[in-house]
Amino acid sequence: MSRLNNRAFEILRAEITKCAGNDPLSKIEESLVVRELQLLQKQQGSPASLEELQQIVVTTYPNFREKALTQAAKANRSIGILDVIKLAAVLVVLLVLGSGSLVLAILLYPTNDQPVAQNAPLSNEEHYELAIAFLEQAEKFINQASKAADLALGEEKLNAAKKHIDELPVSRTISSPQYSYRRKKGRRYVSGYNTQTIEDEQTASIRSRFEQVKNQLSQQKQVQGRTKTLIKGAKQFAFAGAKLGQNAPHTADKWQQIETLWYKAIEQLQKIRVDDVDYVEAQKLLATYQTNLGTVQTRLKAERQSQEAFKYAQEQIQALLASIPKDGSQVNRNQIISQMQEIINQLQTVKSGTTAYSEAQNLLQLAQKKLASAQK
Repeated sequence: MSRLNNRAFEILRAEITKCAGNDPLSKIEESLVVRELQLLQKQQGSPASLEELQQIVVTTYPNFREKALTQAAKANRSIGILDVIKLAAVLVVLLVLGSGSLVLAILLYPTNDQPVAQNAPLSNEEHYELAIAFLEQAEKFINQASKAADLALGEEKLNAAKKHIDELPVSRTISSPQYSYRRKKGRRYVSGYNTQTIEDEQTASIRSRFEQVKNQLSQQKQVQGRTKTLIKGAKQFAFAGAKLGQNAPHTADKWQQIETLWYKAIEQLQKIRVDDVDYVEAQKLLATYQTNLGTVQTRLKAERQSQEAFKYAQEQIQALLASIPKDGSQVNRNQIISQMQEIINQLQTVKSGTTAYSEAQNLLQLAQKKLASAQK
């Protein structure tokens, strides 16, 4: 009896199609799960249990519906029409032989003392097929890894492949006849056999491929270690920049220090190449850090411009005070009003969120009062 009948297989196959994605990696994954189920169909023995079916599909598809698994397991336990025909044929023969009643009772009412059919072990061919399937999947995950989880899955599939490779024969023995001649009759006869142990070519080939994929994984892990170091460094610079930027306003010098830290954070992320693991994560961080850098540069520019405007306004105030004659009769009222208006204009360009803003506002209010008084 097949360990997985067609009805159960179709139920599982339909649910796998629903769970599988459309990208190349998902298609390889789908094909691998289906191949495992097809191997169960080839095996003879007791029907695969719910737990066995669950182990095959849920490992790859955690969202696989429990209802579909239950239906498949139930369908797999039912006796197919061919099994019924075979059973009927056996019973007919036994009844003809005269021992049908006893055998029928044994078949229909098995006792605990009866031996249970053991699951047939996988053949070398099946181990080879599964090893190839797992290797292909591992190769895809490792070579196309865009994040650490892909490498972890690749390593998991590589380990699964190794389990099947270890079951394959390492070598095989070849025997060839050894001939001797009878002098009298001049005839050749087999006097013995020469045996030679040689490496199994199929196993050697798949082991070689396994080592290649293993080396690829090792290289990708080294790259992953490098990218993790770069991302860690970038985050440290970003944290320092964010911390230093707290409790604004800051002087232009301090904003420049903060700008340098964000530049360094971005520089670390820009070293990560497109084909490196964690490139996607690096790009997300890069976008955030560049936005933060832009904000810092805007604050730095505002601080510098505001400081310049405030300094110029102060110089104008000093110039105005120095230009007012001691003799009030000689005061040029229109000139004073013009100078006062220019001072006000400069103070109004000092932006909020800068170190000069508070003091500039105080001077602005005072200048506006003096202007209003001078205009009366």
